Amino acid sequence: MIAAIQDDDLAKADLRRHDRLKAERAPYEDIWRQIDERFPDGAGGFDRMSPGGVRGAKNFDTTHITANERFAAAGVAITTPQERDYIKPRFADAELMKDRDVLLWCEKAGQRQYAVRHAWHTGFGISVNEDWDQLGRYGTSAVLTDVRPDRRGLYYRTFHLSEIWIDTDFNGMVDTVHRQVCKPVREIEQEFGEEALTPKMRDALAKDGGEITPFELLFVVAPNTTWDRDTFDHRRFPIASRVLAIDEKIYLRRKGYYSMPISVSRHTTSPREKYGRSPGIKMLPTIGGANAMKHTTLRAAHKAVDPALLFNNEDNVSKLASKPGGMNPGFVDDMGRAMVARMPGGENGIPFALEMIAAEQQEIKTAFLEEFYKILTDPNSRMTTVEVLEVMAKQGVLVRPFASRYETEKQQPLSNRELDLALREDHLMPELPDVVKEVGAWPLMEYDNMLAAMARAESTGKTLRWIETLTAMATGGKTDAYDWIDDDVAIPGMAAEIGVKASYVRDPKTVAAIREGRQQEKQAELQGQQIQQVADAYQSFAKGNQLSEAA
Repeated sequence: MIAAIQDDDLAKADLRRHDRLKAERAPYEDIWRQIDERFPDGAGGFDRMSPGGVRGAKNFDTTHITANERFAAAGVAITTPQERDYIKPRFADAELMKDRDVLLWCEKAGQRQYAVRHAWHTGFGISVNEDWDQLGRYGTSAVLTDVRPDRRGLYYRTFHLSEIWIDTDFNGMVDTVHRQVCKPVREIEQEFGEEALTPKMRDALAKDGGEITPFELLFVVAPNTTWDRDTFDHRRFPIASRVLAIDEKIYLRRKGYYSMPISVSRHTTSPREKYGRSPGIKMLPTIGGANAMKHTTLRAAHKAVDPALLFNNEDNVSKLASKPGGMNPGFVDDMGRAMVARMPGGENGIPFALEMIAAEQQEIKTAFLEEFYKILTDPNSRMTTVEVLEVMAKQGVLVRPFASRYETEKQQPLSNRELDLALREDHLMPELPDVVKEVGAWPLMEYDNMLAAMARAESTGKTLRWIETLTAMATGGKTDAYDWIDDDVAIPGMAAEIGVKASYVRDPKTVAAIREGRQQEKQAELQGQQIQQVADAYQSFAKGNQLSEAA
C-alpha cells in the first residue's frame, strides 16, 4: 500500500458517487438484458454466462443479428475508413490556414497520425468494430486510447457497457467514467506492482493457489477538482485517474491525464437521457414479433411437409409406415382410392405469413440503416459523379440524428487525444512551421470522413449542376455564360469541399506566376508575329522598289 496517495474522505466520496451512478443506470439494465437474450455475445453481457455459453440460441429469426453486423461493418467503413485519410490537423487561426507551409504541415501530420492509429499493434480496427457493435446493441459505448506500456505507439480498447458507468457535465457531455471490474490478484500485481497491493491482496498472494483470488476494483476518470499545474504529482493533470480497491477502500494508484483518455458516444438520446438508445432497443418489439411469427411459420411448414394422417377407425388401421419407402399393404380400396388422407393444416396461410415476416424484417433492416449503406456497396451503380454527390447528400439525412453526436462524442475527443499523445510522446510528428512557432499556436484535430463529405456534397452537387447548366447555355450560343463563374474562388473551394489534399493544389502565388509566365509567352509570341509582319512588309516594299527601278 502506498501511504502517500491515500485519502479516506475521497475514497468514501468516490464510492458514494459510484452508488449514485449505479442507481441511475439500473433502470436501463432490464432492457439491456433483453438485448443480450437476442444478440449472442458469448460469456459477456449483463447476465454472466459460463465460458463457452452462447446467447441467442432461442432465436428463430436472425435478421437483427446480421443487420447489426452490417451496421457495425458499414459504420466503421464510413467513419474510420482504412483506405482514406480522414484525420486532418488544423489551427483555429484562419489566417494561419491560408499559409501553404501550414497547410502542408497539417497534411503530413494527418498522414502520420493516420499511420499511428492504423498500425497493426494498436488494435484500432478491432476496437472500433466492437464500438459500433455496442452502439447497435445498447446505444452507448466507451473506448480507451492510451500509450502502450513500452511507449511504442498507442493502443485502443473498447469496454463492455456492463462494467461502465458514466456521468455528464452541465452541457450534457460525458466527463466522468467509472469502471468496476473483478480481477485476480496475480493480474493486479502485474498491472500495479507489489508495492501498491493492499494487505488482503498480499495475504492472498502468500497462500498456495491464492494468486487467483478475485478483488473488485473501481477505476475513476473524472475532472480533477484539485488541478494545480505547478505541482509535480497527480494534481498537475486536468483529468484525474484513480484506482480504488472497493473492499478495503485503499487506492492502488492515483495519476492523471492531459486529455480525456476514454471517449464515450451514444447513438441517440432524448432530453434528460444519460444513456443512449440503439437500433436494437428501438426494434426490440419488432424483433420479438419476427421471431414469434418465424416460430409459428416453421411449425406450419413442418406440418405441411410432414402432416398428420387421417383414416377411418372402422378400417382397423392400427399401424402405418410413414418413413420413406415404407410399405402399407391394404390401404387402397377396390376403387384405387387411398384409405389414409393427410390432415389439413395451415399451409395455405404460409405465403401470407412469409409476407408479414418479410415486412418485419424490412423494418429491422431500415432501423439498422441498411438502405443507407447500399449506396456505398452497390457494384451495379451507373450514376455520374454529380448524381452520386446528390444521392449522398439526400441519404445523409438518415444519419444526421446520430452522425453529429458520434463526431462530437467519439471521434473528435479520440482524435485530439491522439494528437496530444503524439506531440507529448514525440511520435515523429513533422516540425512545426516557423510562422506557427512565432504565434505559439497549438493544433487541433479535424475529423473528416464520409459523413462530413455527405454534408458538403450538397453544395458541391449544386455547383456542378450550375456549371452543367452554363455549359448547355454556352453550347446553345450564349458564349459569355462562363463569365459568371469566379474560377479563382470556385476551383480551390470545390477542392476543399471534396477533400483534395493540399499538396495537390498549387498555392495562389504559384498560380499567379504560371499565369504571368503564360502571359509573357503570349506577348513574346505576339511581338514575334508583329516583327515578322514588319519584316515581311519591309521585304515586299524592298522588292517593289527594285521592280520600279528596273522598269
